[in-house]
Amino acid sequence: MLQASAAAGIILCGAGCALFGTKKQEIPEATLPSWIGRVIMVETGHRFVLVDVGAGSGPAAGTAAMAYREKRRTAQLIVTEETRPPYIAMEVIEGGAALGDQVVADERVVPPVAPTTQP
Repeated sequence: MLQASAAAGIILCGAGCALFGTKKQEIPEATLPSWIGRVIMVETGHRFVLVDVGAGSGPAAGTAAMAYREKRRTAQLIVTEETRPPYIAMEVIEGGAALGDQVVADERVVPPVAPTTQP
């Protein structure tokens, strides 16, 4: 009888160790798009917006971006040559941005690279 209870104890201990000894799968962290700034002016007639980039220098001309309001995309933008820190002008490619929209880099689009000349 003693042997049967000892065997049952060993089986239960093994089952308990198997339940508590497993590691949880780690969930990968989400990568958030790079924040550029906030829309401070909208010129609907010429389809461009002015974005305040704060203390940063802002992205290079030709960089693709997206405007969001309340987690919904409102416009697809592209950075123009016109900059006057801390402000950059962005052309509205699609949609319609509004005052206060958040602007983030469109990481799906690779910015154009200037051609290099070979001597």
